[in-house]
Amino acid sequence: MNLLSTIALFSSLPLIHAQYGNQAKSSATTAASSTTSTTSAASGIHTVDVGEDGLTFNPDSLTVSPGDKVEFHFYPPDHSVVQASFDNPCQPISSGGFFSGFFQTSQESKTVFTVTVNNTDPIWLYCGVQGHCQAGMVGVINPPSSGDTLDLFKAAAAKAKDSTVPANVFGGVVGTASSENTSSTATGTATATSTGSASKTSASTSTTTNAANTMRTAGDVGALALLGLFSWLMM
Repeated sequence: MNLLSTIALFSSLPLIHAQYGNQAKSSATTAASSTTSTTSAASGIHTVDVGEDGLTFNPDSLTVSPGDKVEFHFYPPDHSVVQASFDNPCQPISSGGFFSGFFQTSQESKTVFTVTVNNTDPIWLYCGVQGHCQAGMVGVINPPSSGDTLDLFKAAAAKAKDSTVPANVFGGVVGTASSENTSSTATGTATATSTGSASKTSASTSTTTNAANTMRTAGDVGALALLGLFSWLMM
């Protein structure tokens, strides 16, 4: 080995380090981006407890975005949710709307009624069990910014002579609570997030190992180059 070969070997070491260093940075960035996209998803589900604290919806007023879902959870002994118009509380709205049916239960029902909100128009609602609406069991989704208020709707409901409900359940979905699905959904999310983190850790570990191996290889090459240099000088 001559002096020029030895110099060439030493000159190539920074290039090797730069190449693997850039790969490490790229791998870490890709893994981080994957984890961010996994954890950024949001469900858009709003929960309303029906009858948990007496004849109330809790919350009795909420603002949601179009496309979001409102999930009604029912408590003992017997409640429902019906859409009304502001001018005629305790009666089903004349067009469209929804009705959950009656939920008779001795504890919080695992079955819920879920409504998808399509716009920002006010949705006035009440419990259809006789007397509940008049007792103040009413609420509103996306209340107007001025004019009609929940207090005015509640006052009008107190004066209503009776309550009626539609003949059939419609306008929403009766199904399993998202909190029940959350065990499977949460497990899936946790697994996905965990997998993303694991991938990031694995990528970092793999990159670190590769870098270490590269440095060791570079060190071995350097040592051989030094030996070659001494051997050449001794000739």
